[in-house]
Amino acid sequence: MRVDEIFELAKDLEPLNRSEILPISQATGKILASDIIASRSLPAFDNSALDGYAFAYADIASPLKIKGVILAGDKNSYEISKNECYKIMTGAAFPKGSDSVVMIENESFDESGNLIVPPDTPKNNARKIKGEEIEAGELLLAKGSRLTPANIMLLAAQGISYINTFKNPRIAVFSSGNEINEPWSECDKLSIYNANSFGIISALSQNGFKSEYKGILKDEISYIKEAINSCSDYDIIITSGGASKGEADYMSEVLNSLDFKPLFSSIDARPAKPTKCYQKGNKLIFVLPGNPMSCLLATYITVIPFVKRVANWSDYLPKTQIAKFKGSLKFKASRANIVIGTANNGEFRATNDNIYSPSMIRPISLSNSIYISNIGQSEICDNQEIKIYQIS
Repeated sequence: MRVDEIFELAKDLEPLNRSEILPISQATGKILASDIIASRSLPAFDNSALDGYAFAYADIASPLKIKGVILAGDKNSYEISKNECYKIMTGAAFPKGSDSVVMIENESFDESGNLIVPPDTPKNNARKIKGEEIEAGELLLAKGSRLTPANIMLLAAQGISYINTFKNPRIAVFSSGNEINEPWSECDKLSIYNANSFGIISALSQNGFKSEYKGILKDEISYIKEAINSCSDYDIIITSGGASKGEADYMSEVLNSLDFKPLFSSIDARPAKPTKCYQKGNKLIFVLPGNPMSCLLATYITVIPFVKRVANWSDYLPKTQIAKFKGSLKFKASRANIVIGTANNGEFRATNDNIYSPSMIRPISLSNSIYISNIGQSEICDNQEIKIYQIS
């Protein structure tokens, strides 16, 4: 299945609709489960954007008597008459009758101590008008919005301290293979350390999703089946290894016996081809390649978009940009090819001329983006504009 078809499959997934109330201090990155309507205007009252003197623009040509000082937080009411002003601090409420501010750096006085307003001071200077940012009753944030730091500030500015958000899916991560050892254990020369699970967990975390590492699956049908059945409370299960057609790759057999149906059984893109995804009801199981680079690339182009979609993200697809390719590459036209590289200042350069083995890790550790060629495409030329996907 082509990568664009994989993305279309993600579009058809049913998002989870479980929600939870969280304090806004813990809600960053979460998705809003309902619309938020502003209960108060921002600003809530006319106030000064800087330290200076509040005056009526109609009196700009006259010396102004300074009636006093208004500090931020002062709840008293103040008013000016003709040719009067108040010294005012940032955030303090405008006195009635005033509409502009002379910044304190531009102050000057006549011999009687009256304020002289610079003639080039514009009307409404430094005046923050009630409701100019948000009007009470206006839609503040729509359902489905991602809670960025700025959105958290918007909520706090409305006096909202708890918010209804969609729950993220529960995710379990396994590795598989009798040759795999944990990084904290002894490893002989004919075994390998489990790098894949921790790359997957890290990629999920980078995108705001927690997951639980469940260990290494033995290459035994009964063991794999028991492990899958033990994860009934999880929405998504991710394994690596057991995705190809080797004699000891039992994952497909187990999932078929448990009535999981394949959404896709391969990706037409080297080196992520041996990637599978199964579904049963709302539960998804990914079977990723055992080779580390293949595994991590498959995570970026299949797992992350699917998880985001299930988690109610509207922008679940990988971020893209148009960049100029620097250099030239040739590859097999019979398949789509993933080119790993670095994007910087609108240019994309392939890492190590795109020479790598699917078992390598270092080349992708030096990269921040990928390009996926079209089937039938045999080369990229210097300065050719291409669409690249961000991976870190």
